[in-house]
Amino acid sequence: MASNSFFARQILAGIPFVLFLVTGAVGWTQTATDTISREEKLSDPVYMSWVASEPVGRCVSCHVMGPTDAEIDSGRSGDLTSFSRRSEMMHWLQKDKHTIARRRVEPFAAEQSEDELLKLYERLDAQIEKAIEGYKRRGETIDRSQVGLESIPEEWIGQSNLLSRRICDKLWGSGSVTTEAGYAKFRDHCLTCHGGYHAGASGFDLADLDNAQLGIDCLYCHQQGENDQWVAPHQVPEKWRLKPPQEKADSGLRNLVDTSNQARLCMDCHVGNRSKNMFVSHEMYAAGHPPIPSIELQQFCAEMPQHWQTPRQLYESLADYPQRNDYFNINYPGLLDSANAGEVFWNTRKMLIGALVARQQMLDLYIQSESAQDWADYSLYDCAACHHELRSNSLRQQRGYVGAPGRPRQYEWPDALLTIAYLFSGKETLAESRGLESKLDQLFSEQPFGDPHRIAANATELHDHISTAIDAVEQKPVDARIALAVLRGLATTPKSKLVTYDAARQVVWAMQTIATELELDGKPLDPELHDRIRQLGNPETTGISSSLPSGRKQFIYPDRLETDLHLRAQYDPSRLVAQLKSLRTDLAQAAK
Repeated sequence: MASNSFFARQILAGIPFVLFLVTGAVGWTQTATDTISREEKLSDPVYMSWVASEPVGRCVSCHVMGPTDAEIDSGRSGDLTSFSRRSEMMHWLQKDKHTIARRRVEPFAAEQSEDELLKLYERLDAQIEKAIEGYKRRGETIDRSQVGLESIPEEWIGQSNLLSRRICDKLWGSGSVTTEAGYAKFRDHCLTCHGGYHAGASGFDLADLDNAQLGIDCLYCHQQGENDQWVAPHQVPEKWRLKPPQEKADSGLRNLVDTSNQARLCMDCHVGNRSKNMFVSHEMYAAGHPPIPSIELQQFCAEMPQHWQTPRQLYESLADYPQRNDYFNINYPGLLDSANAGEVFWNTRKMLIGALVARQQMLDLYIQSESAQDWADYSLYDCAACHHELRSNSLRQQRGYVGAPGRPRQYEWPDALLTIAYLFSGKETLAESRGLESKLDQLFSEQPFGDPHRIAANATELHDHISTAIDAVEQKPVDARIALAVLRGLATTPKSKLVTYDAARQVVWAMQTIATELELDGKPLDPELHDRIRQLGNPETTGISSSLPSGRKQFIYPDRLETDLHLRAQYDPSRLVAQLKSLRTDLAQAAK
């Protein structure tokens, strides 16, 4: 659990901190999405735990408490509310799965899980009592019968914890994680993704488990390491806002305005980063770790849920901000020379950049694995290359092979969107990139698992080439015309690129991203056409599910995993190919 020390100090100091956290500062204008009641907040164990955490409490003090009456009266609150809305922080605290990612994978045995749930209940009850006492000092009465848990929240601790324990027992020995040395292995191999652990971070030891943070906190994403020099100056918005991104980054604030930086942060976990010990080995999979799905950046971000303003939303909310154009030109240099920020299709742009970064991240795994003892770990290769149907004249056999049949090959899903992304940065880039991609395929085929040194060298060259492509895409605005052209291009994806479930789903996700943004832009496709694109992610239509498990109550294991594995086993690209063929003609008509 998160430490109560900060919470307790505020109460003892006579500052009704929790009252601000629960009600917000007087004068704050609530948005339509910020409708949760005071009683519901007091009854939410995740919310109450995080707001009592010192580093998150520092963020909450502004992002939830908001401007004071004096700031509103003086006119100084406008910039704060335009850039940072209360509902954004509340979305993260109350709905984002990352906030409890660690707690859901703590390796508890069945009897421990019950004890942990009881501890949770008791800690929440004690915090509620402190908050109610604070209200009394303000002369306000809370109906205690309306506050608290109706039942022990099993969606927080449950099946995923038992799975984690079984995996740890298989990897390091039964009951090993109940020792300091065994828990350190869990921390170093699992909590790098599930808990935000990095070498030297405190609060990740077995002895301190009761006070451990719940999951990924604000600073894991927004701060670079331990450098917190940005905290004080960023609270002076009129001086901070127009500083160049690099200057902000030098003071410790991660530049998440940059889309490629956003992508790399997400893909460290969702693809892997061996340099940070974020790598799911084949041994982990064999022990029971669920398969890591492919990732389309925009779709994943939209399901977090979104706790930020998109550039388009920010452009609209800054309508009265006199330096709005300066802000966008500083943060997106070169991009807006020929376009208005309100006209850019930011989500489609994110999809294209995300595809390039995903490919880079996969190349990084090859480069980082060059000197590793487990170079040929099976998880570096496409799972479906081995785990697929065994029958004569299969789709894989019909398609043919790059090099010798039977050689472990690269994952196919990162390639699904690459042709479109490469082409968007220029025909020359497309030709050069495809040449390097073909060479890499040949290197994997020349000998089983490929020669690590030659592959690493080629991957490094391709990685650098993709960096150039990313720079080009970041400075090229996507408008409605281009978005529709990309949509048509995706509909022409050949069957040979759709043989694997993950690759096909990448195309479906990308098409849905563009269709949704066209709708948001006020340039919707024909309703029937839009619905057909939406149905591409309906298993009954194509055999593919485009839905993602969002929200704290959804678990990947066991229900979604069973469904996902069934869809993969039954997947036949012919159904998707038929739908895309039908869409191509109608999309061509829509472009006229």
